[in-house]
Amino acid sequence: MTTRPAGPSGGDDPRPREVHGQPAHGVAGEMTGFAEGPDREVDVLLLAGQRLPAGGAWLLVTSVDGKPGGEFTAQVAPGDAPSAFGGDVVVRLSADDPAVGQPPPTARVQVFAMLGGRLIAVAAWPGHDLDGWPDRIRPAAAFAMGVLTELEEHGADLGAHGRVDLNQATDVAVAGIPLHLTFAADRAAAPTAP
Repeated sequence: MTTRPAGPSGGDDPRPREVHGQPAHGVAGEMTGFAEGPDREVDVLLLAGQRLPAGGAWLLVTSVDGKPGGEFTAQVAPGDAPSAFGGDVVVRLSADDPAVGQPPPTARVQVFAMLGGRLIAVAAWPGHDLDGWPDRIRPAAAFAMGVLTELEEHGADLGAHGRVDLNQATDVAVAGIPLHLTFAADRAAAPTAP
């Protein structure tokens, strides 16, 4: 099963989803898979083994098949102002110290879901090798996309109508989905006193 981000209702999604190419070889065989661009979709599996950009990278997951070897695509968010909408699944890659027994370089890999203007922590792997992280995060990304899709299909307000700065949201990211964020906006009621 391939899952796509939930996205805002009404069909006027401001996030482009066209595929404009896969990672290409640059100068002297160097891979340019982490090239930024809101309309540039990359195969996440082709990012395996590549050195991270100096400041790390944010990936906006556009589709993921939960089965190994299946489709797994993302857009690389701009490094100066990465942002996402409610209903998005994002991956943060940053340099990290290697785990015991791992040779450098390694990455800290985190999967988040955007919901109601909040960054919800789904999973994290510190000190992960650069070769295996895409397949390691695949189940978490597929799970997060599946949950967000189900919530939207059942009327939850994912807060998909405004951009959230990912760098600022990371500082206040929470684990677990706050209950009030899963209600549809028109069905959420203020608590009543007994």
